[in-house]
Amino acid sequence: MSKRLVIVGAGISGLAAARGAADLHADSFTEIIVLEAAPAVGGKSRTVKRDGYLLEAGPTGYLDNEPLMDDLARAAGVYKIAANDAAARRFLVRDGKLKEIKTSPPAFLTSGILSPLGLMRIATEIFRKKWSDANGATVDESVWDFAARRLGPQAADRLISPMVLGVYAGDAKRISLAAAFPRIAELEREYGSLVKALLALRAQKGKESGGAPGLSGKLTSFAGGLEELPRGLAERGQAAGDFEVRTNTRVTALAHNGERWHLTLAHAEAETATLEADAVLLATESNIAAKLVERVAPDIAAQLASIPMPPVAVVGLGYGPEALARAPRGFGALIQRGGGLRMLGVLWDTHLFPNRSPDGTILMRCMIGGATDTDSGNLTDEELVLITKRDLSLLLDLGDEEPRFIEVTRYAHAIPQYEVGHLDKVARIRQHLAKLNGVAPGLALAGNYLDGVAWAKSAKAGYEAGKASVLELRNRMPPAPR
Repeated sequence: MSKRLVIVGAGISGLAAARGAADLHADSFTEIIVLEAAPAVGGKSRTVKRDGYLLEAGPTGYLDNEPLMDDLARAAGVYKIAANDAAARRFLVRDGKLKEIKTSPPAFLTSGILSPLGLMRIATEIFRKKWSDANGATVDESVWDFAARRLGPQAADRLISPMVLGVYAGDAKRISLAAAFPRIAELEREYGSLVKALLALRAQKGKESGGAPGLSGKLTSFAGGLEELPRGLAERGQAAGDFEVRTNTRVTALAHNGERWHLTLAHAEAETATLEADAVLLATESNIAAKLVERVAPDIAAQLASIPMPPVAVVGLGYGPEALARAPRGFGALIQRGGGLRMLGVLWDTHLFPNRSPDGTILMRCMIGGATDTDSGNLTDEELVLITKRDLSLLLDLGDEEPRFIEVTRYAHAIPQYEVGHLDKVARIRQHLAKLNGVAPGLALAGNYLDGVAWAKSAKAGYEAGKASVLELRNRMPPAPR
């Protein structure tokens, strides 16, 4: 009567899925196995600790407005920490200079980010009508088109495009508002105006600190970095016998024989093996999932493969007291394209969370690449470091000061791009998946390419997918004899 669930991928989605499945199978009728191709769990949740520096080579943190994250932290035996107050200060690079993004209207008016004409255009936002098709339905439009329509082209170029680069490493003229920023689209539908929505929300509750403007929740991490959560979930889950985690185990093929799923495995020692399963949950990147389902579900594979994932490099540089004095205390800075700087943005990690660099130093994390600079994937590590050093020197007037700490992490496929039409693509994936499960039951998908790239959203989606897989297995079990 026992059933086996195999989860492919031990990033935050996969391990949250294992935790969700284990939480639901209290009767222990399901064997849960997590397979990970890399030597360690965590996926892109990579934390580098060296010479007194603690660098997040992947996501920075998460907003603590998702209750499940507290449950997962308890299950992993880790304790969350809130970002420093300085994390509420955000900057933008305009004409090669750092300008703070002020949230109060008087301060924003004098920030110099927008011209008087651009500010006047924003002042008329309240009079702009919602955009819909001839039938009154909401139209899927790019983030840039939405911003230009409501706030004006200047605000779209100077404010919104850098924000999209910072969140998605994406092109605002191609990213879908409804898919990537559904809350903003919802606010327009509900209030008819972003200004009206902002005033209403501020009347409901006070401004939250530590998160991005307009988002509730506080930026959160763990003392030892984000990697602590997936590592703790894996270690405690295995120790309790809730599930098994096998690293250095790559799934190279997936098939169904009419009764069970068959996974072909390649181990680090170049050994090949097979594993049978009653259900398979793919918690990998979309391009990897596409290759695995190509034979059993070519329609799904085609949709998954069409989700762009451009390269991004994370360059961490640690500097001494001179740079520390020149960098403002804050979260970091977004950089508009065409201003002479190649990096997408810079984060001042030392100011975000405690103990990220030795006393008297500053750790700066810079991103290069994304949808607007795909050629960056061809750069060497040395070239990436030189570009980053040059950009930081220009931005902060560092002169010839050399970094004391250097770490380069490259992602050939970084953040999935929710381009216009993404929601329709996800709907087609789910339709094809439901059809497949009618003849070959038990296949499920989880990952940040479906319903949100945020770390906490990926965790929640994985957790719910793990529970759903167990429920599906239960529904397939024959009734117990009386």
